[in-house]
Amino acid sequence: MKKFLLVLVVMGLILSSGPVWAKDGLYLGMDIGVAVAPDMDVQTGGFDDWSPDGKGTRCDVTLNPERVQGGDCEDDPRAWGPANESFDGGSGILAGLAVGYRLGGFRVEGEYFYRGARYDSTATPIFAGGWNPNNQPEYGRGDDSAPNVEDAVDDLLSHNFFANLYYDYRSDSKFTPYAGFGIGLAQVSVAYRTRWQRSTNPDNITVFDTTGSEGAAGRALNEKLAGSVTHDRARMSDTLFGYQLLAGVDYQVSEPLTIGLKFRYAMFGEFEDESVYTKLRGHAPVVGNPPARPATYYISTDDIQFWGVSLNMKYQF
Repeated sequence: MKKFLLVLVVMGLILSSGPVWAKDGLYLGMDIGVAVAPDMDVQTGGFDDWSPDGKGTRCDVTLNPERVQGGDCEDDPRAWGPANESFDGGSGILAGLAVGYRLGGFRVEGEYFYRGARYDSTATPIFAGGWNPNNQPEYGRGDDSAPNVEDAVDDLLSHNFFANLYYDYRSDSKFTPYAGFGIGLAQVSVAYRTRWQRSTNPDNITVFDTTGSEGAAGRALNEKLAGSVTHDRARMSDTLFGYQLLAGVDYQVSEPLTIGLKFRYAMFGEFEDESVYTKLRGHAPVVGNPPARPATYYISTDDIQFWGVSLNMKYQF
């Protein structure tokens, strides 16, 4: 009971004392909190198609060196896609340091913060017209319980460098609300996975014709394709321009020290990067006539954004 009364007395002395505004000059700030990102819409595509009719598998010289039913194969890659996919949002830690200068009601600040978000989300790439590979006999199983074609975003990490401008709304209270705006750059990386597996049943593979004079060779190639996997796991990265809106409230503990809550919304430009497949149709990721070239794919998104809330401490020098 005595300890409880002592706490009440101390709190009363703090709250009843007059304002102790932070003075002008240099300060150091620290943040620790959480960041929440909304759903991420991604486009994906690639450059492993070597046929003008979109049947690049027939032009795969590793799989089909004799060019059985190869058609009009080209020497330069054609793009496939884009396909659209949507991943569920993620959340994670936010931590940062800042050096600023206060002059009256205004503050200017240089800030670095780190953000990490776990997504652990999977999606099926959907092409123009709603074409879903998992609904096709060549890839799918007729349901979504175990999709043969699936992409995933595991996490997102970013290192952020911002210049911020604040305005402090001072009053006779020890509480000082503020609002601000910042612009900066972010080094963003996304852990991405892609996996395309053809049906293990050769009867579902229709890449090569099984009738006519080349029917036997076509059946053999379809059997070779059955169960083949195209896949990769990569950490994509890009440097993005961004801005953030800031708001919060500080409590003046003493003349040099404040603590408070900071809220922010940050939005960044378009993210885009590419990677070479680990395997392409079950073989090394090369396509085209010798000298063979790497088979690549890309992802792009303009949904690199988040909401954050953090505990903040500032020390005035």
